[in-house]
Amino acid sequence: MKNFSKRLCKQPKTIQRTFDPSVSLHRQGFILSTSLKWVNSTEIKYLFIEGDEPQKNVVRTGFKVWKDLGIGISFKEVTRVEDSMVRIGFDYTDGSWSYVGREILNIPAAEKTMNFGWDLTADSYGMTTAVHEIGHTIGFQHEHQSPFSGIEWDTDAVYKEFSGPPNNWPKSEIDSNIINKLPANQVKGSSWDPKSIMEYEFGPGLVLQPAEYKKGIFPPGILSANDIQGVKSFYPVVAEKSIVKLQLHKSVQIKAHTGGQDDFIFTAPSTKKYTFQTVGDLDTVMVISEKAKSENHYLAGDDDSGYEKNSKITLPLVKGRSYLINVRVMYEPATQSGSIIVT
Repeated sequence: MKNFSKRLCKQPKTIQRTFDPSVSLHRQGFILSTSLKWVNSTEIKYLFIEGDEPQKNVVRTGFKVWKDLGIGISFKEVTRVEDSMVRIGFDYTDGSWSYVGREILNIPAAEKTMNFGWDLTADSYGMTTAVHEIGHTIGFQHEHQSPFSGIEWDTDAVYKEFSGPPNNWPKSEIDSNIINKLPANQVKGSSWDPKSIMEYEFGPGLVLQPAEYKKGIFPPGILSANDIQGVKSFYPVVAEKSIVKLQLHKSVQIKAHTGGQDDFIFTAPSTKKYTFQTVGDLDTVMVISEKAKSENHYLAGDDDSGYEKNSKITLPLVKGRSYLINVRVMYEPATQSGSIIVT
């Protein structure tokens, strides 16, 4: 008989964002539904802090699985911690997990942001695990915790199943990784994908509803059609012709709407400090990178979402070099617009 007790991804606890009472629930919802996703065109730099080459190669292939979809974010392995955003370990006593999306930027450089808790080369589940954890890293949550799944659990059976081997989770971790639903205002879309790479496999007797899943949920362990559509929709390839040139002291309108992004390029006319600033009532995340032939070098970012201020970054730039400025619109008030200027 098949053993359904697989070791599953155990997400670390994160601090839930709070807002000033003046920020409406409507505005909060739009901000939270996008806040964990990276600004498009980000090159996510990852570092292995331990592990042998066969284990690392599975993870490298996992990054390639996502990259080969032709999406607007990319990945690069680095060897110095100061260059890294993602730091990967292989501690078999700590389970498999990853922080989600941009919350990685809040993790101290001395700490891991992703861990693999079992041998990734043992069978095909190793690759499934790698692609799943990288899915978290690029901003996706557990699919079975979608508020739209309609899953009603046999909670006693779930607690019994996951409190025992091989997961051995306490009730709090079972709640946070399985039972608890994500807030509806933090989830984009309105449907559940039981075939998603972000879906756990569950054996029979754990799900009461929907009835067709009483015998278990068995995702295929690869990217689903909805996974592919979703990641391409949120991270489309940025066409060079869509990037708008910025000129010193000339304001340019931000045309993107809620959830969208505008991309700009600025070539420094001289070597000195420049200030990039959004203007208006938009909630935005602004990221500046130095544009190079083979990669973009992240320099700085600012997030004004949920605050009564504007994104603003001051940096020393070098004459003749080009810099990419990405502005993600988190929330666009009705009839309001915004712009960007460099001084």
